[in-house]
Amino acid sequence: MSAVLHGLPSHAPRAAEGVLAQVNALVGALRARAPETERLRRMHPDNLRELTEAGVFRLAMPTDVGGYQADEDIVAEVLAQISRGCPSTGWMCTIMVATNVIPALLADTAADEIYATPDLRMTAAIAPTGRAVPVEGGYRVTGQWTWNTAGVHSNWFAPACVVPAEEELGLRLMLLRTGEVEHQDNWRAAGMAGTATNIATVDGVFVPAARTVLVNDLAEGRYPKRRYSHVPYFNRPWVMYIHAQSAPALLGMARGAMDCFMQTLPTRGAITYTGWPKAAEAPLLHHQLARAQYDLEAAEMFTSRLSALYRGVLGRPPTIMERAQARAHIGHVASLSRACVNQLFEASSASHTLLAADIQRYFRDINVLHQHAAIQPNSGDEVYGRVLAGLDPNSEIV
Repeated sequence: MSAVLHGLPSHAPRAAEGVLAQVNALVGALRARAPETERLRRMHPDNLRELTEAGVFRLAMPTDVGGYQADEDIVAEVLAQISRGCPSTGWMCTIMVATNVIPALLADTAADEIYATPDLRMTAAIAPTGRAVPVEGGYRVTGQWTWNTAGVHSNWFAPACVVPAEEELGLRLMLLRTGEVEHQDNWRAAGMAGTATNIATVDGVFVPAARTVLVNDLAEGRYPKRRYSHVPYFNRPWVMYIHAQSAPALLGMARGAMDCFMQTLPTRGAITYTGWPKAAEAPLLHHQLARAQYDLEAAEMFTSRLSALYRGVLGRPPTIMERAQARAHIGHVASLSRACVNQLFEASSASHTLLAADIQRYFRDINVLHQHAAIQPNSGDEVYGRVLAGLDPNSEIV
């Protein structure tokens, strides 16, 4: 039992299903606040408050520190529904829910220290743009990471570093307090504009060895002997978890775009320069809508498959094929979700390009997130194809 046991706040749901119920009730409000979230270039304060109170950031944390250890399907549905309302908010929640797992993978002293943080919200950056020099008791960290999504809303940051004399071990993740990190307010992007994905800079910060973990160990599920060693939930590869829980944000954007399209379709009049008096009567639109729905349904299937893949490695190490599938499937969900949104946007009228129209936000956001280095399908397809061909995956992020 943890020495830092925290009970849930009195108003918080008592089970993960209650978190999902509260989030389902917030989808409309999240969508209404999405334009302001974009203008703020960070999470709307009401979103942050309501999602914290709903218990979203505790979903995958251990029960003995007030978490839910929620089933993968529930976590996926929560994140998808948040993104259905506001893609930027959904992506920030995805990062923080997944990263809040990491303390349970560390030595007990580190887990106790980090999980003692009220309303814990962690972010991570796996790009190898930092340097950690070994010193007595730990490491001295210096670096700059592009980009640290939701960093301004976090209280801990986990960046990856190259460690001199440890290069053969690969990158090492360092867990720092956000107060030790400088965030540049410079995220101005065509899509995912509200994600506060700013550059993070660290200069000479000491990190105890217990608050570090090798990225290769996160990929392979090798963790120190600790309080959670006997809990299968916290002995699976964290990199696989990132893949499994990133897919729902993409799926949620496709759901949101479909919501917007179907809400406006009954009120749309004639298709200009055609003989169709109502858009809903045009055969071309019927074909476009059917193709978009097929892509949405396929994205649902692959997201569910990803959750099942991760659940399937409870109590045993994953095969390299399973790890490669997780990396590849997230890219496939991205492609399917983007195809759905793009088809719906193409089937919309020119007036839906105006910033006052919600569907244009899903169009911009899905196309930007599709470019994320850990999501875009070309790299994932290469990894999967290499493993199918009997070769090594040629990537640490598997």
